[in-house]
Amino acid sequence: MRDLTKENVTEAVLDKIGDNTEPRVKEIMEALVRHAHDLIKEVNLTSDELLYGARFIQDVGKISDDKREEGVLLGDVLGMTALCEILGDIVRIGATESSLLGPFYRDGAPVREMNFDISLGDNEGEPAFVSGAVFDSKEKPIEGAVIDLWQTAPNQFYEAQMGQPKEYDDYAYRGRFITGNDGKYSFRTRKPVDYHVPTDGPVGKILKGTGRHSWRPAHLHYLIYKDGYQTIQTELFNNDSEYLDSDAVFGVKESLIVKYKKNDNKKDAEKLGFSGSFYEGNYNFVMKEDLSSINAADQYSKRASMSSD
Repeated sequence: MRDLTKENVTEAVLDKIGDNTEPRVKEIMEALVRHAHDLIKEVNLTSDELLYGARFIQDVGKISDDKREEGVLLGDVLGMTALCEILGDIVRIGATESSLLGPFYRDGAPVREMNFDISLGDNEGEPAFVSGAVFDSKEKPIEGAVIDLWQTAPNQFYEAQMGQPKEYDDYAYRGRFITGNDGKYSFRTRKPVDYHVPTDGPVGKILKGTGRHSWRPAHLHYLIYKDGYQTIQTELFNNDSEYLDSDAVFGVKESLIVKYKKNDNKKDAEKLGFSGSFYEGNYNFVMKEDLSSINAADQYSKRASMSSD
């Protein structure tokens, strides 16, 4: 038996990883052990500080539920999610760039008809009409693409968020739209607004303790999937937000910024079901072909719902 020292404890742990461990798991665990041990040595981490970290992780789990995933938010504010998406975009070249899923995705949003009002009649905020199309890499429209989208209400909260100050019907500001043979999509809503990421949980301690603000620029979340194509996970940001250059979770990319134009035409408003002027936003998505992508809906439902099964 050998005494452990700061020089050999890392190798002692690595030696315990079995040779029959799945290669990818082995690669990740070896790197995790090495980097974690290097961190401890670099900052001379104390046992009490390590225990505090363990309690912090426990608190992340305690505040999470099927409507809020604090673990995702933790990765977001540390820039880890953004880095993973940047690396992932390398294999998605030619497709719409990715962005963050966020902690408030909810699986099972109802399928809506085109032009449906996902605000479910909310009269707060500014009316908006969002439209566009989904194309393949050869600029041909894709039929049958599922567009699963969600956003905050004008009061800066998601409809099921903890602390939500207004009662909303289930799945307000959410919906799934399925493209026809023209690849087009369209829906009514209220113009997205800037909002705070939650600071009432463990992640809030990081933001407050490091002097960071909690603002996110106004945006719409999108998941777009269809068998035979790479799934798009992204966000579209309002061009007039003051937080485009200081997003608390580092999700903004130049290609994902959308300009909302005000439309004062009464006939256009009446045709779309608005009582007055409204804002228009337009964006076309590009999906990259991938024949290995099958059962896209089921696979992404499991992933995005944070299932551990």
